[in-house]
Amino acid sequence: PNDLRFMWDMLSEAIHREPEEPTPSREEVLSWPGVRRYLENWGRPGDAAVIAHDGRTGDRIGAAWHRLMPVGNPGYGFVDFETPEIALAVVSGHRGRGVGEALLRSLTDNASRRNLRVLSLSVRTDNLSAVRLYERCGFERLFRAGDSWTMKVHLTPERDAMTEHSLTLNVLEERLAVCRLEPDAELPGWVSSGPLLSVTRTAEELSVVCSEESVPEDVKHESGWRCLKLAGPFEFSLTGVLLSVLEPLAEVKVGMFAVSTFDTDYVLVKDEQLDLAVCVLRTWGHEITG
Repeated sequence: PNDLRFMWDMLSEAIHREPEEPTPSREEVLSWPGVRRYLENWGRPGDAAVIAHDGRTGDRIGAAWHRLMPVGNPGYGFVDFETPEIALAVVSGHRGRGVGEALLRSLTDNASRRNLRVLSLSVRTDNLSAVRLYERCGFERLFRAGDSWTMKVHLTPERDAMTEHSLTLNVLEERLAVCRLEPDAELPGWVSSGPLLSVTRTAEELSVVCSEESVPEDVKHESGWRCLKLAGPFEFSLTGVLLSVLEPLAEVKVGMFAVSTFDTDYVLVKDEQLDLAVCVLRTWGHEITG
Protein backbone atom coordinates (compact mmCIF):
# COMPACT_ATOMS: atom_id res chain seq x y z
CA PRO A 1 0.00 0.00 0.00
CA ASN A 2 2.85 2.42 0.69
CA ASP A 3 3.99 2.14 -2.94
CA LEU A 4 0.64 3.06 -4.48
CA ARG A 5 1.11 6.85 -4.56
CA PHE A 6 4.51 6.35 -6.19
CA MET A 7 2.89 4.08 -8.79
CA TRP A 8 0.42 6.87 -9.60
CA ASP A 9 3.39 9.20 -10.06
CA MET A 10 4.99 6.67 -12.39
CA LEU A 11 1.74 6.26 -14.33
CA SER A 12 1.82 10.00 -15.00
CA GLU A 13 5.46 9.69 -16.13
CA ALA A 14 4.62 6.77 -18.41
CA ILE A 15 2.50 8.94 -20.69
CA HIS A 16 4.66 9.75 -23.71
CA ARG A 17 4.54 13.42 -24.76
CA GLU A 18 5.87 15.22 -27.79
CA PRO A 19 8.61 17.74 -26.90
CA GLU A 20 6.65 20.62 -28.41
CA GLU A 21 3.43 19.70 -26.59
CA PRO A 22 2.51 21.58 -23.42
CA THR A 23 3.10 19.42 -20.36
CA PRO A 24 -0.17 18.62 -18.57
CA SER A 25 -0.17 18.48 -14.79
CA ARG A 26 -0.05 15.20 -12.88
CA GLU A 27 -3.66 15.77 -11.79
CA GLU A 28 -4.80 16.34 -15.38
CA VAL A 29 -3.05 13.23 -16.71
CA LEU A 30 -4.42 11.04 -13.94
CA SER A 31 -7.95 12.30 -14.53
CA TRP A 32 -8.03 10.78 -18.03
CA PRO A 33 -10.17 7.58 -17.89
CA GLY A 34 -7.90 5.81 -20.39
CA VAL A 35 -4.97 6.37 -18.03
CA ARG A 36 -6.71 5.79 -14.69
CA ARG A 37 -7.78 2.27 -15.67
CA TYR A 38 -4.16 1.14 -15.25
CA LEU A 39 -4.23 1.72 -11.47
CA GLU A 40 -7.78 2.47 -10.35
CA ASN A 41 -8.96 0.07 -7.64
CA TRP A 42 -5.49 -1.48 -7.49
CA GLY A 43 -5.39 -4.89 -5.84
CA ARG A 44 -7.81 -6.70 -8.13
CA PRO A 45 -7.11 -10.40 -8.75
CA GLY A 46 -4.09 -10.75 -11.03
CA ASP A 47 -2.62 -7.29 -10.33
CA ALA A 48 1.15 -7.49 -9.80
CA ALA A 49 3.92 -4.89 -9.56
CA VAL A 50 7.65 -4.49 -8.95
CA ILE A 51 9.38 -1.36 -7.57
CA ALA A 52 13.01 -0.34 -8.19
CA HIS A 53 14.99 1.27 -5.37
CA ASP A 54 18.27 3.20 -5.49
CA GLY A 55 20.84 0.94 -3.84
CA ARG A 56 22.54 3.86 -2.09
CA THR A 57 19.62 6.01 -0.93
CA GLY A 58 16.77 3.52 -0.86
CA ASP A 59 14.60 5.94 -2.86
CA ARG A 60 12.05 4.54 -5.27
CA ILE A 61 13.27 5.14 -8.81
CA GLY A 62 10.92 3.14 -11.02
CA ALA A 63 7.92 0.85 -11.21
CA ALA A 64 6.44 -1.72 -13.56
CA TRP A 65 3.16 -3.56 -13.21
CA HIS A 66 0.59 -5.56 -15.13
CA ARG A 67 -3.12 -6.01 -14.77
CA LEU A 68 -5.94 -7.74 -16.64
CA MET A 69 -8.37 -5.15 -17.99
CA PRO A 70 -12.11 -5.71 -17.49
CA VAL A 71 -14.28 -6.75 -20.39
CA GLY A 72 -15.49 -3.66 -22.24
CA ASN A 73 -12.71 -1.42 -20.88
CA PRO A 74 -9.46 -2.44 -22.58
CA GLY A 75 -6.19 -0.55 -22.28
CA TYR A 76 -3.95 0.88 -24.99
CA GLY A 77 -2.04 -2.38 -25.34
CA PHE A 78 -5.12 -4.58 -25.61
CA VAL A 79 -4.65 -8.00 -27.24
CA ASP A 80 -7.44 -10.08 -25.69
CA PHE A 81 -9.27 -10.35 -22.39
CA GLU A 82 -6.88 -13.01 -21.10
CA THR A 83 -3.67 -11.03 -21.63
CA PRO A 84 -2.57 -8.62 -18.86
CA GLU A 85 -1.21 -5.25 -19.96
CA ILE A 86 2.02 -3.68 -18.70
CA ALA A 87 2.80 -0.14 -17.55
CA LEU A 88 6.39 0.93 -16.81
CA ALA A 89 8.19 4.17 -15.92
CA VAL A 90 11.51 5.28 -14.43
CA VAL A 91 12.13 8.48 -12.47
CA SER A 92 13.81 11.24 -14.48
CA GLY A 93 17.53 11.29 -13.70
CA HIS A 94 17.71 7.50 -13.38
CA ARG A 95 16.96 6.67 -17.00
CA GLY A 96 19.53 5.13 -19.30
CA ARG A 97 21.06 3.11 -16.46
CA GLY A 98 19.30 -0.20 -17.04
CA VAL A 99 16.56 0.40 -14.46
CA GLY A 100 13.74 -0.06 -16.97
CA GLU A 101 15.18 -3.33 -18.24
CA ALA A 102 15.69 -4.64 -14.70
CA LEU A 103 12.07 -3.79 -13.88
CA LEU A 104 10.73 -5.40 -17.02
CA ARG A 105 12.74 -8.60 -16.59
CA SER A 106 11.72 -8.83 -12.93
CA LEU A 107 8.05 -8.35 -13.81
CA THR A 108 8.08 -10.93 -16.60
CA ASP A 109 10.01 -13.43 -14.45
CA ASN A 110 7.40 -12.98 -11.73
CA ALA A 111 4.59 -13.49 -14.26
CA SER A 112 6.29 -16.64 -15.56
CA ARG A 113 6.51 -18.06 -12.03
CA ARG A 114 2.78 -17.39 -11.67
CA ASN A 115 2.30 -19.38 -14.91
CA LEU A 116 1.05 -16.47 -16.98
CA ARG A 117 1.63 -17.18 -20.64
CA VAL A 118 1.46 -13.78 -22.34
CA LEU A 119 1.86 -10.07 -21.50
CA SER A 120 1.25 -7.07 -23.76
CA LEU A 121 1.94 -3.33 -23.84
CA SER A 122 1.63 -0.22 -25.98
CA VAL A 123 4.55 2.04 -26.95
CA ARG A 124 4.81 5.06 -29.22
CA THR A 125 6.43 4.19 -32.56
CA ASP A 126 8.80 7.16 -32.23
CA ASN A 127 9.95 6.12 -28.73
CA LEU A 128 12.77 4.09 -30.25
CA SER A 129 14.73 3.52 -27.04
CA ALA A 130 11.66 1.98 -25.40
CA VAL A 131 10.89 -0.15 -28.47
CA ARG A 132 14.46 -1.48 -28.46
CA LEU A 133 14.22 -2.21 -24.71
CA TYR A 134 11.05 -4.24 -25.16
CA GLU A 135 12.51 -6.15 -28.09
CA ARG A 136 15.61 -7.02 -26.03
CA CYS A 137 13.26 -8.47 -23.43
CA GLY A 138 11.49 -10.67 -25.98
CA PHE A 139 8.53 -8.51 -27.00
CA GLU A 140 7.36 -8.66 -30.60
CA ARG A 141 5.49 -6.02 -32.57
CA LEU A 142 1.98 -7.27 -33.24
CA PHE A 143 0.32 -4.36 -35.00
CA ARG A 144 0.28 -0.60 -35.22
CA ALA A 145 -2.60 1.27 -33.60
CA GLY A 146 -2.43 4.93 -34.59
CA ASP A 147 0.98 6.23 -33.52
CA SER A 148 1.75 3.26 -31.24
CA TRP A 149 2.94 -0.31 -31.48
CA THR A 150 1.06 -3.02 -29.63
CA MET A 151 3.68 -5.53 -28.49
CA LYS A 152 3.43 -8.97 -26.94
CA VAL A 153 5.77 -11.40 -25.17
CA HIS A 154 5.25 -15.15 -24.77
CA LEU A 155 6.39 -16.41 -21.38
CA THR A 156 7.61 -19.87 -20.42
CA PRO A 157 5.59 -21.05 -17.42
CA GLU A 158 7.59 -22.53 -14.57
CA ARG A 159 5.69 -25.35 -12.95
CA ASP A 160 6.24 -26.56 -9.43
CA ALA A 161 4.81 -29.57 -7.59
CA MET A 162 1.47 -27.88 -7.19
CA THR A 163 1.02 -27.14 -10.91
CA GLU A 164 2.51 -30.28 -12.43
CA HIS A 165 -0.91 -31.56 -13.51
CA SER A 166 -2.24 -30.08 -16.75
CA LEU A 167 -5.93 -30.95 -16.65
CA THR A 168 -9.01 -30.70 -18.81
CA LEU A 169 -12.08 -29.26 -17.07
CA ASN A 170 -15.58 -29.05 -18.48
CA VAL A 171 -17.94 -26.22 -17.48
CA LEU A 172 -21.39 -27.70 -16.84
CA GLU A 173 -24.27 -25.55 -18.09
CA GLU A 174 -26.71 -26.03 -15.21
CA ARG A 175 -26.73 -23.67 -12.24
CA LEU A 176 -26.53 -25.53 -8.95
CA ALA A 177 -27.53 -24.98 -5.33
CA VAL A 178 -25.99 -26.25 -2.10
CA CYS A 179 -28.70 -27.14 0.42
CA ARG A 180 -28.62 -27.87 4.15
CA LEU A 181 -31.20 -30.13 5.79
CA GLU A 182 -31.43 -31.62 9.26
CA PRO A 183 -29.14 -34.63 9.81
CA ASP A 184 -32.04 -37.07 10.28
CA ALA A 185 -34.14 -35.73 7.36
CA GLU A 186 -35.30 -38.06 4.61
CA LEU A 187 -34.03 -37.28 1.13
CA PRO A 188 -36.82 -35.02 -0.21
CA GLY A 189 -38.73 -35.74 -3.38
CA TRP A 190 -37.70 -32.47 -5.04
CA VAL A 191 -34.10 -33.69 -5.29
CA SER A 192 -33.77 -34.59 -8.95
CA SER A 193 -30.96 -36.03 -11.01
CA GLY A 194 -28.91 -33.86 -13.32
CA PRO A 195 -25.29 -33.30 -14.35
CA LEU A 196 -24.40 -33.34 -10.65
CA LEU A 197 -26.32 -34.64 -7.65
CA SER A 198 -24.36 -35.06 -4.44
CA VAL A 199 -25.79 -36.14 -1.07
CA THR A 200 -23.66 -36.16 2.09
CA ARG A 201 -25.03 -37.08 5.51
CA THR A 202 -23.09 -36.40 8.70
CA ALA A 203 -24.03 -36.26 12.38
CA GLU A 204 -24.55 -32.50 11.98
CA GLU A 205 -26.35 -32.11 8.65
CA LEU A 206 -27.67 -33.52 5.40
CA SER A 207 -26.00 -31.61 2.57
CA VAL A 208 -27.37 -31.77 -0.98
CA VAL A 209 -25.90 -30.34 -4.18
CA CYS A 210 -28.47 -30.33 -6.96
CA SER A 211 -30.11 -28.29 -9.70
CA GLU A 212 -30.99 -24.78 -8.54
CA GLU A 213 -34.39 -24.94 -10.21
CA SER A 214 -35.67 -27.82 -8.08
CA VAL A 215 -35.00 -26.28 -4.63
CA PRO A 216 -38.07 -24.89 -2.76
CA GLU A 217 -37.71 -21.34 -1.43
CA ASP A 218 -38.22 -22.41 2.20
CA VAL A 219 -35.21 -24.75 2.14
CA LYS A 220 -31.96 -23.35 3.51
CA HIS A 221 -29.63 -23.16 0.53
CA GLU A 222 -27.17 -21.07 -1.41
CA SER A 223 -27.74 -20.85 -5.15
CA GLY A 224 -25.85 -19.47 -8.13
CA TRP A 225 -23.10 -22.09 -8.34
CA ARG A 226 -21.47 -23.25 -11.57
CA CYS A 227 -19.52 -26.48 -11.86
CA LEU A 228 -16.11 -27.30 -13.32
CA LYS A 229 -15.79 -31.05 -13.84
CA LEU A 230 -12.26 -32.47 -13.92
CA ALA A 231 -11.86 -34.97 -16.75
CA GLY A 232 -10.97 -38.20 -14.93
CA PRO A 233 -10.75 -40.88 -13.86
CA PHE A 234 -7.81 -40.42 -11.51
CA GLU A 235 -6.01 -43.08 -9.54
CA PHE A 236 -6.30 -42.64 -5.77
CA SER A 237 -2.51 -42.74 -5.53
CA LEU A 238 -2.19 -39.63 -7.74
CA THR A 239 -1.52 -36.56 -5.57
CA GLY A 240 -2.01 -32.86 -6.17
CA VAL A 241 -4.74 -33.13 -8.82
CA LEU A 242 -7.46 -31.19 -7.01
CA LEU A 243 -4.88 -28.85 -5.47
CA SER A 244 -3.71 -27.81 -8.94
CA VAL A 245 -7.19 -26.33 -9.45
CA LEU A 246 -7.94 -25.04 -5.95
CA GLU A 247 -4.56 -23.34 -5.40
CA PRO A 248 -4.71 -20.88 -8.35
CA LEU A 249 -8.37 -20.07 -7.61
CA ALA A 250 -7.60 -19.40 -3.95
CA GLU A 251 -4.77 -17.08 -5.01
CA VAL A 252 -7.25 -14.76 -6.75
CA LYS A 253 -9.86 -15.15 -3.99
CA VAL A 254 -12.42 -17.19 -5.91
CA GLY A 255 -14.82 -18.90 -3.50
CA MET A 256 -15.09 -22.65 -4.06
CA PHE A 257 -17.03 -25.74 -3.05
CA ALA A 258 -15.47 -29.07 -4.00
CA VAL A 259 -17.16 -32.45 -4.41
CA SER A 260 -15.20 -35.65 -5.00
CA THR A 261 -16.36 -38.95 -6.43
CA PHE A 262 -14.68 -42.31 -7.06
CA ASP A 263 -13.53 -41.27 -10.53
CA THR A 264 -12.99 -37.51 -10.38
CA ASP A 265 -13.56 -34.13 -8.70
CA TYR A 266 -16.03 -31.31 -9.23
CA VAL A 267 -15.25 -27.71 -8.29
CA LEU A 268 -18.13 -25.29 -7.83
CA VAL A 269 -17.64 -21.52 -8.16
CA LYS A 270 -20.17 -18.71 -8.10
CA ASP A 271 -21.60 -17.73 -11.49
CA GLU A 272 -20.26 -14.18 -11.24
CA GLN A 273 -16.73 -15.52 -10.69
CA LEU A 274 -16.82 -18.16 -13.43
CA ASP A 275 -15.12 -16.04 -16.11
CA LEU A 276 -12.29 -15.14 -13.71
CA ALA A 277 -11.90 -18.78 -12.67
CA VAL A 278 -11.70 -19.95 -16.28
CA CYS A 279 -9.17 -17.25 -17.17
CA VAL A 280 -6.92 -18.04 -14.21
CA LEU A 281 -7.03 -21.79 -14.74
CA ARG A 282 -6.08 -21.36 -18.39
CA THR A 283 -3.08 -19.22 -17.45
CA TRP A 284 -1.99 -22.10 -15.18
CA GLY A 285 -1.99 -24.47 -18.15
CA HIS A 286 -5.38 -26.16 -17.77
CA GLU A 287 -7.74 -26.67 -20.72
CA ILE A 288 -11.33 -25.50 -20.23
CA THR A 289 -14.20 -26.77 -22.37
CA GLY A 290 -17.93 -26.19 -22.36
